[in-house]
Amino acid sequence: MKLSFTGQVARRRRSAALGRLPDRSQIAWFRQRLQSWFKDNHREFPWRSSSDPYIICLAEIFLQQTNANAVAKLIGKFASQFPDWGSLAEARREEIESAILPLGIFKRRAQTIHLLANVIIKLGSMPRTRSGLEQLPGIGQYIANVLLVVLHRKRLPFLDTNMSRVLERFFGPRELADIRYDPYLQTLSRRIVNTRDCLYANWMILDFAAIVCTKRQPRCSECPLIGRCRHEQDTQA
Repeated sequence: MKLSFTGQVARRRRSAALGRLPDRSQIAWFRQRLQSWFKDNHREFPWRSSSDPYIICLAEIFLQQTNANAVAKLIGKFASQFPDWGSLAEARREEIESAILPLGIFKRRAQTIHLLANVIIKLGSMPRTRSGLEQLPGIGQYIANVLLVVLHRKRLPFLDTNMSRVLERFFGPRELADIRYDPYLQTLSRRIVNTRDCLYANWMILDFAAIVCTKRQPRCSECPLIGRCRHEQDTQA
């Protein structure tokens, strides 16, 4: 059967993306250097030591467009006030808004987690599949991946703007504007975290993005990837 024009374009893009991917030795070097850096520089957050889907899910929703340290200060108090999905579902929206006011965007966040709590209570539990998770309010590809990795030991990337920034600076730019559908970044990130320590592989890239490979004024002089990074070479050219 003939592919549609859109299908042909998608296949060509995927083929081009796969042709640009680094080889195993490059990925291994990148991973090893960041693993060494991560041992001494990792960040500690309450949700990283939790296996509770409730805490993990709330943290990831709160972390969107918010500083992680601000979420770390608030989430314990929030969980004391609303300890589970049931208490959150029964709460008034205004109570939730007041509890998360310091994070900003509080009305939208409150609406999202209130809807989410009610849906999960109706379902009886949180879904265990990608398709089920992505049907929940506020749960997209990124948070679904986090839940599948942390709770079910899947090998998936936490691909967001921070991870994509690190990967693109080191390995080269994406194909598409939307990272959720970009064949280059999706495939590359999966290969990098396809390791027994997948969770830590994800965390090390996110921490590196937050501490060294920042959006503005990256600390290139302190970078463990110095010498092989494309961004560094481009800025010095």
